[in-house]
Amino acid sequence: GGGAGGGRAIPPKLLRHFEEQERKKEDDLEKVRLKNIHLRNQLRKLEGQLRRKEELSNELHLIDFEQLKIENQTLNEKIEERNEELLKLRKKTTTTVQVLTHLKEKLQFVQAENQLLKVELAELEAELSTHRDALTKAKHDRDSLRSENLRLRGEAGLIGNNDLLRDFDRRKKDIAAMQVTLEGLKMRHRALKEHIQELGTGDADMSQSAAF
Repeated sequence: GGGAGGGRAIPPKLLRHFEEQERKKEDDLEKVRLKNIHLRNQLRKLEGQLRRKEELSNELHLIDFEQLKIENQTLNEKIEERNEELLKLRKKTTTTVQVLTHLKEKLQFVQAENQLLKVELAELEAELSTHRDALTKAKHDRDSLRSENLRLRGEAGLIGNNDLLRDFDRRKKDIAAMQVTLEGLKMRHRALKEHIQELGTGDADMSQSAAF
Protein backbone atom coordinates (compact mmCIF):
# COMPACT_ATOMS: atom_id res chain seq x y z
CA GLY A 1 0.00 0.00 0.00
CA GLY A 2 -0.21 3.63 0.53
CA GLY A 3 2.22 5.74 2.57
CA ALA A 4 1.35 7.58 5.74
CA GLY A 5 -0.40 10.83 5.16
CA GLY A 6 -0.73 9.85 1.61
CA GLY A 7 2.78 11.38 0.80
CA ARG A 8 5.56 9.57 -0.94
CA ALA A 9 8.64 8.59 1.10
CA ILE A 10 12.11 9.88 -0.09
CA PRO A 11 14.06 6.90 -1.29
CA PRO A 12 16.91 6.05 1.10
CA LYS A 13 19.41 6.08 -1.77
CA LEU A 14 18.55 9.67 -2.63
CA LEU A 15 18.66 10.61 1.05
CA ARG A 16 22.13 9.14 1.36
CA HIS A 17 23.17 11.00 -1.74
CA PHE A 18 21.97 14.32 -0.23
CA GLU A 19 23.65 13.53 3.06
CA GLU A 20 26.90 12.78 1.26
CA GLN A 21 26.59 15.97 -0.71
CA GLU A 22 25.98 17.86 2.53
CA ARG A 23 28.93 16.19 4.25
CA LYS A 24 31.15 16.93 1.23
CA LYS A 25 30.14 20.58 1.35
CA GLU A 26 30.92 20.69 5.07
CA ASP A 27 34.27 18.98 4.42
CA ASP A 28 35.03 21.47 1.67
CA LEU A 29 33.98 24.30 3.96
CA GLU A 30 36.23 22.91 6.73
CA LYS A 31 39.11 22.63 4.29
CA VAL A 32 38.57 26.21 3.12
CA ARG A 33 38.31 27.38 6.75
CA LEU A 34 41.58 25.58 7.65
CA LYS A 35 43.23 26.92 4.54
CA ASN A 36 42.03 30.39 5.54
CA ILE A 37 43.46 29.97 9.07
CA HIS A 38 46.73 28.70 7.56
CA LEU A 39 46.91 31.66 5.14
CA ARG A 40 46.06 34.10 7.93
CA ASN A 41 48.86 32.61 10.05
CA GLN A 42 51.25 32.85 7.10
CA LEU A 43 50.25 36.47 6.54
CA ARG A 44 50.84 37.27 10.23
CA LYS A 45 54.22 35.52 10.02
CA LEU A 46 55.19 37.48 6.89
CA GLU A 47 54.01 40.74 8.45
CA GLY A 48 56.10 39.95 11.53
CA GLN A 49 59.16 39.24 9.37
CA LEU A 50 58.60 42.43 7.42
CA ARG A 51 58.29 44.43 10.64
CA ARG A 52 61.48 42.84 12.02
CA LYS A 53 63.28 43.65 8.77
CA GLU A 54 62.13 47.26 8.98
CA GLU A 55 63.21 47.49 12.63
CA LEU A 56 66.57 45.95 11.80
CA SER A 57 66.95 48.28 8.83
CA ASN A 58 66.22 51.25 11.11
CA GLU A 59 68.74 49.97 13.65
CA LEU A 60 71.33 49.50 10.89
CA HIS A 61 70.63 53.00 9.61
CA LEU A 62 71.07 54.31 13.13
CA ILE A 63 74.32 52.32 13.54
CA ASP A 64 75.55 53.63 10.16
CA PHE A 65 74.66 57.18 11.19
CA GLU A 66 76.46 56.80 14.56
CA GLN A 67 79.48 55.31 12.77
CA LEU A 68 79.53 58.22 10.33
CA LYS A 69 79.29 60.69 13.22
CA ILE A 70 82.28 59.02 14.93
CA GLU A 71 84.30 59.01 11.69
CA ASN A 72 83.44 62.65 11.11
CA GLN A 73 84.52 63.55 14.63
CA THR A 74 87.83 61.68 14.15
CA LEU A 75 88.41 63.50 10.86
CA ASN A 76 87.69 66.86 12.50
CA GLU A 77 90.19 66.06 15.28
CA LYS A 78 92.82 65.09 12.67
CA ILE A 79 92.19 68.35 10.76
CA GLU A 80 92.56 70.27 14.03
CA GLU A 81 95.87 68.47 14.74
CA ARG A 82 97.16 69.32 11.24
CA ASN A 83 96.16 72.96 11.76
CA GLU A 84 98.10 73.06 15.03
CA GLU A 85 101.15 71.46 13.34
CA LEU A 86 100.89 74.02 10.54
CA LEU A 87 100.76 76.88 13.04
CA LYS A 88 103.86 75.53 14.85
CA LEU A 89 105.68 75.23 11.51
CA ARG A 90 104.71 78.78 10.56
CA LYS A 91 106.05 80.08 13.90
CA LYS A 92 109.26 78.05 13.43
CA THR A 93 109.69 79.43 9.90
CA THR A 94 109.20 82.99 11.16
CA THR A 95 111.85 82.43 13.88
CA THR A 96 114.28 80.90 11.35
CA VAL A 97 113.79 83.84 8.99
CA GLN A 98 114.42 86.28 11.87
CA VAL A 99 117.61 84.42 12.89
CA LEU A 100 118.76 84.37 9.28
CA THR A 101 118.09 88.12 8.87
CA HIS A 102 120.02 88.80 12.10
CA LEU A 103 122.94 86.63 10.88
CA LYS A 104 123.01 88.42 7.52
CA GLU A 105 123.06 91.83 9.28
CA LYS A 106 125.86 90.60 11.57
CA LEU A 107 127.77 89.30 8.56
CA GLN A 108 127.46 92.66 6.77
CA PHE A 109 128.65 94.44 9.93
CA VAL A 110 131.64 92.06 10.33
CA GLN A 111 132.53 92.45 6.64
CA ALA A 112 132.41 96.25 6.98
CA GLU A 113 134.55 96.08 10.15
CA ASN A 114 136.99 93.78 8.35
CA GLN A 115 137.24 96.27 5.49
CA LEU A 116 138.04 99.10 7.93
CA LEU A 117 140.65 96.97 9.70
CA LYS A 118 142.29 96.12 6.35
CA VAL A 119 142.56 99.85 5.58
CA GLU A 120 144.01 100.46 9.07
CA LEU A 121 146.47 97.60 8.54
CA ALA A 122 147.61 99.04 5.21
CA GLU A 123 148.15 102.46 6.88
CA LEU A 124 150.05 100.78 9.73
CA GLU A 125 152.23 98.85 7.27
CA ALA A 126 153.07 102.10 5.49
CA GLU A 127 153.92 103.75 8.85
CA LEU A 128 156.02 100.73 9.82
CA SER A 129 157.90 100.91 6.53
CA THR A 130 158.55 104.66 7.05
CA HIS A 131 159.88 103.99 10.58
CA ARG A 132 162.08 101.12 9.33
CA ASP A 133 163.57 103.43 6.69
CA ALA A 134 164.10 106.18 9.30
CA LEU A 135 165.76 103.66 11.66
CA THR A 136 168.05 102.39 8.91
CA LYS A 137 169.04 106.01 8.06
CA ALA A 138 169.58 106.81 11.76
CA LYS A 139 171.82 103.74 12.19
CA HIS A 140 173.73 104.78 9.06
CA ASP A 141 174.16 108.34 10.42
CA ARG A 142 175.28 106.96 13.79
CA ASP A 143 177.91 104.76 12.11
CA SER A 144 179.13 107.75 10.07
CA LEU A 145 179.38 109.84 13.28
CA ARG A 146 181.23 107.02 15.04
CA SER A 147 183.73 106.82 12.15
CA GLU A 148 184.08 110.61 12.10
CA ASN A 149 184.62 110.62 15.90
CA LEU A 150 187.29 107.94 15.71
CA ARG A 151 189.02 109.78 12.88
CA LEU A 152 188.98 113.06 14.81
CA ARG A 153 190.21 111.30 17.96
CA GLY A 154 193.08 109.84 15.99
CA GLU A 155 193.88 113.18 14.43
CA ALA A 156 193.53 115.38 17.53
CA GLY A 157 194.73 112.80 20.01
CA LEU A 158 192.07 114.12 22.27
CA ILE A 159 189.17 112.40 24.13
CA GLY A 160 186.98 113.52 21.29
CA ASN A 161 184.99 116.38 19.92
CA ASN A 162 182.32 117.28 22.49
CA ASP A 163 179.78 118.45 19.91
CA LEU A 164 180.29 115.29 17.95
CA LEU A 165 179.87 113.15 21.10
CA ARG A 166 176.66 114.97 22.06
CA ASP A 167 175.30 114.49 18.55
CA PHE A 168 176.27 110.83 18.71
CA ASP A 169 174.47 110.36 22.11
CA ARG A 170 171.39 112.11 20.77
CA ARG A 171 171.37 109.82 17.75
CA LYS A 172 171.70 106.78 20.04
CA LYS A 173 168.71 107.92 22.11
CA ASP A 174 166.71 108.61 18.92
CA ILE A 175 167.49 105.15 17.63
CA ALA A 176 166.42 103.56 20.97
CA ALA A 177 163.13 105.52 20.91
CA MET A 178 162.58 104.56 17.28
CA GLN A 179 163.14 100.91 18.11
CA VAL A 180 160.54 101.13 20.91
CA THR A 181 158.07 102.76 18.49
CA LEU A 182 158.85 100.11 15.89
CA GLU A 183 158.26 97.28 18.38
CA GLY A 184 154.91 98.86 19.35
CA LEU A 185 153.95 99.15 15.69
CA LYS A 186 154.95 95.52 15.05
CA MET A 187 152.78 94.35 17.98
CA ARG A 188 149.80 96.39 16.70
CA HIS A 189 150.42 95.00 13.22
CA ARG A 190 150.45 91.40 14.55
CA ALA A 191 147.28 91.95 16.65
CA LEU A 192 145.45 93.51 13.70
CA LYS A 193 146.42 90.65 11.40
CA GLU A 194 145.19 88.07 13.94
CA HIS A 195 141.91 90.00 14.38
CA ILE A 196 141.39 90.09 10.60
CA GLN A 197 142.08 86.35 10.37
CA GLU A 198 139.55 85.68 13.15
CA LEU A 199 137.00 87.86 11.38
CA GLY A 200 137.72 86.04 8.14
CA THR A 201 137.02 82.67 9.81
CA GLY A 202 133.81 83.96 11.40
CA ASP A 203 132.92 85.47 8.04
CA ALA A 204 133.17 82.10 6.28
CA ASP A 205 131.09 80.37 9.00
CA MET A 206 128.41 83.02 8.80
CA SER A 207 128.37 82.95 5.01
CA GLN A 208 127.61 79.25 5.24
CA SER A 209 124.86 79.87 7.85
CA ALA A 210 123.37 82.66 5.77
CA ALA A 211 123.51 80.52 2.66
CA PHE A 212 121.72 77.79 4.58
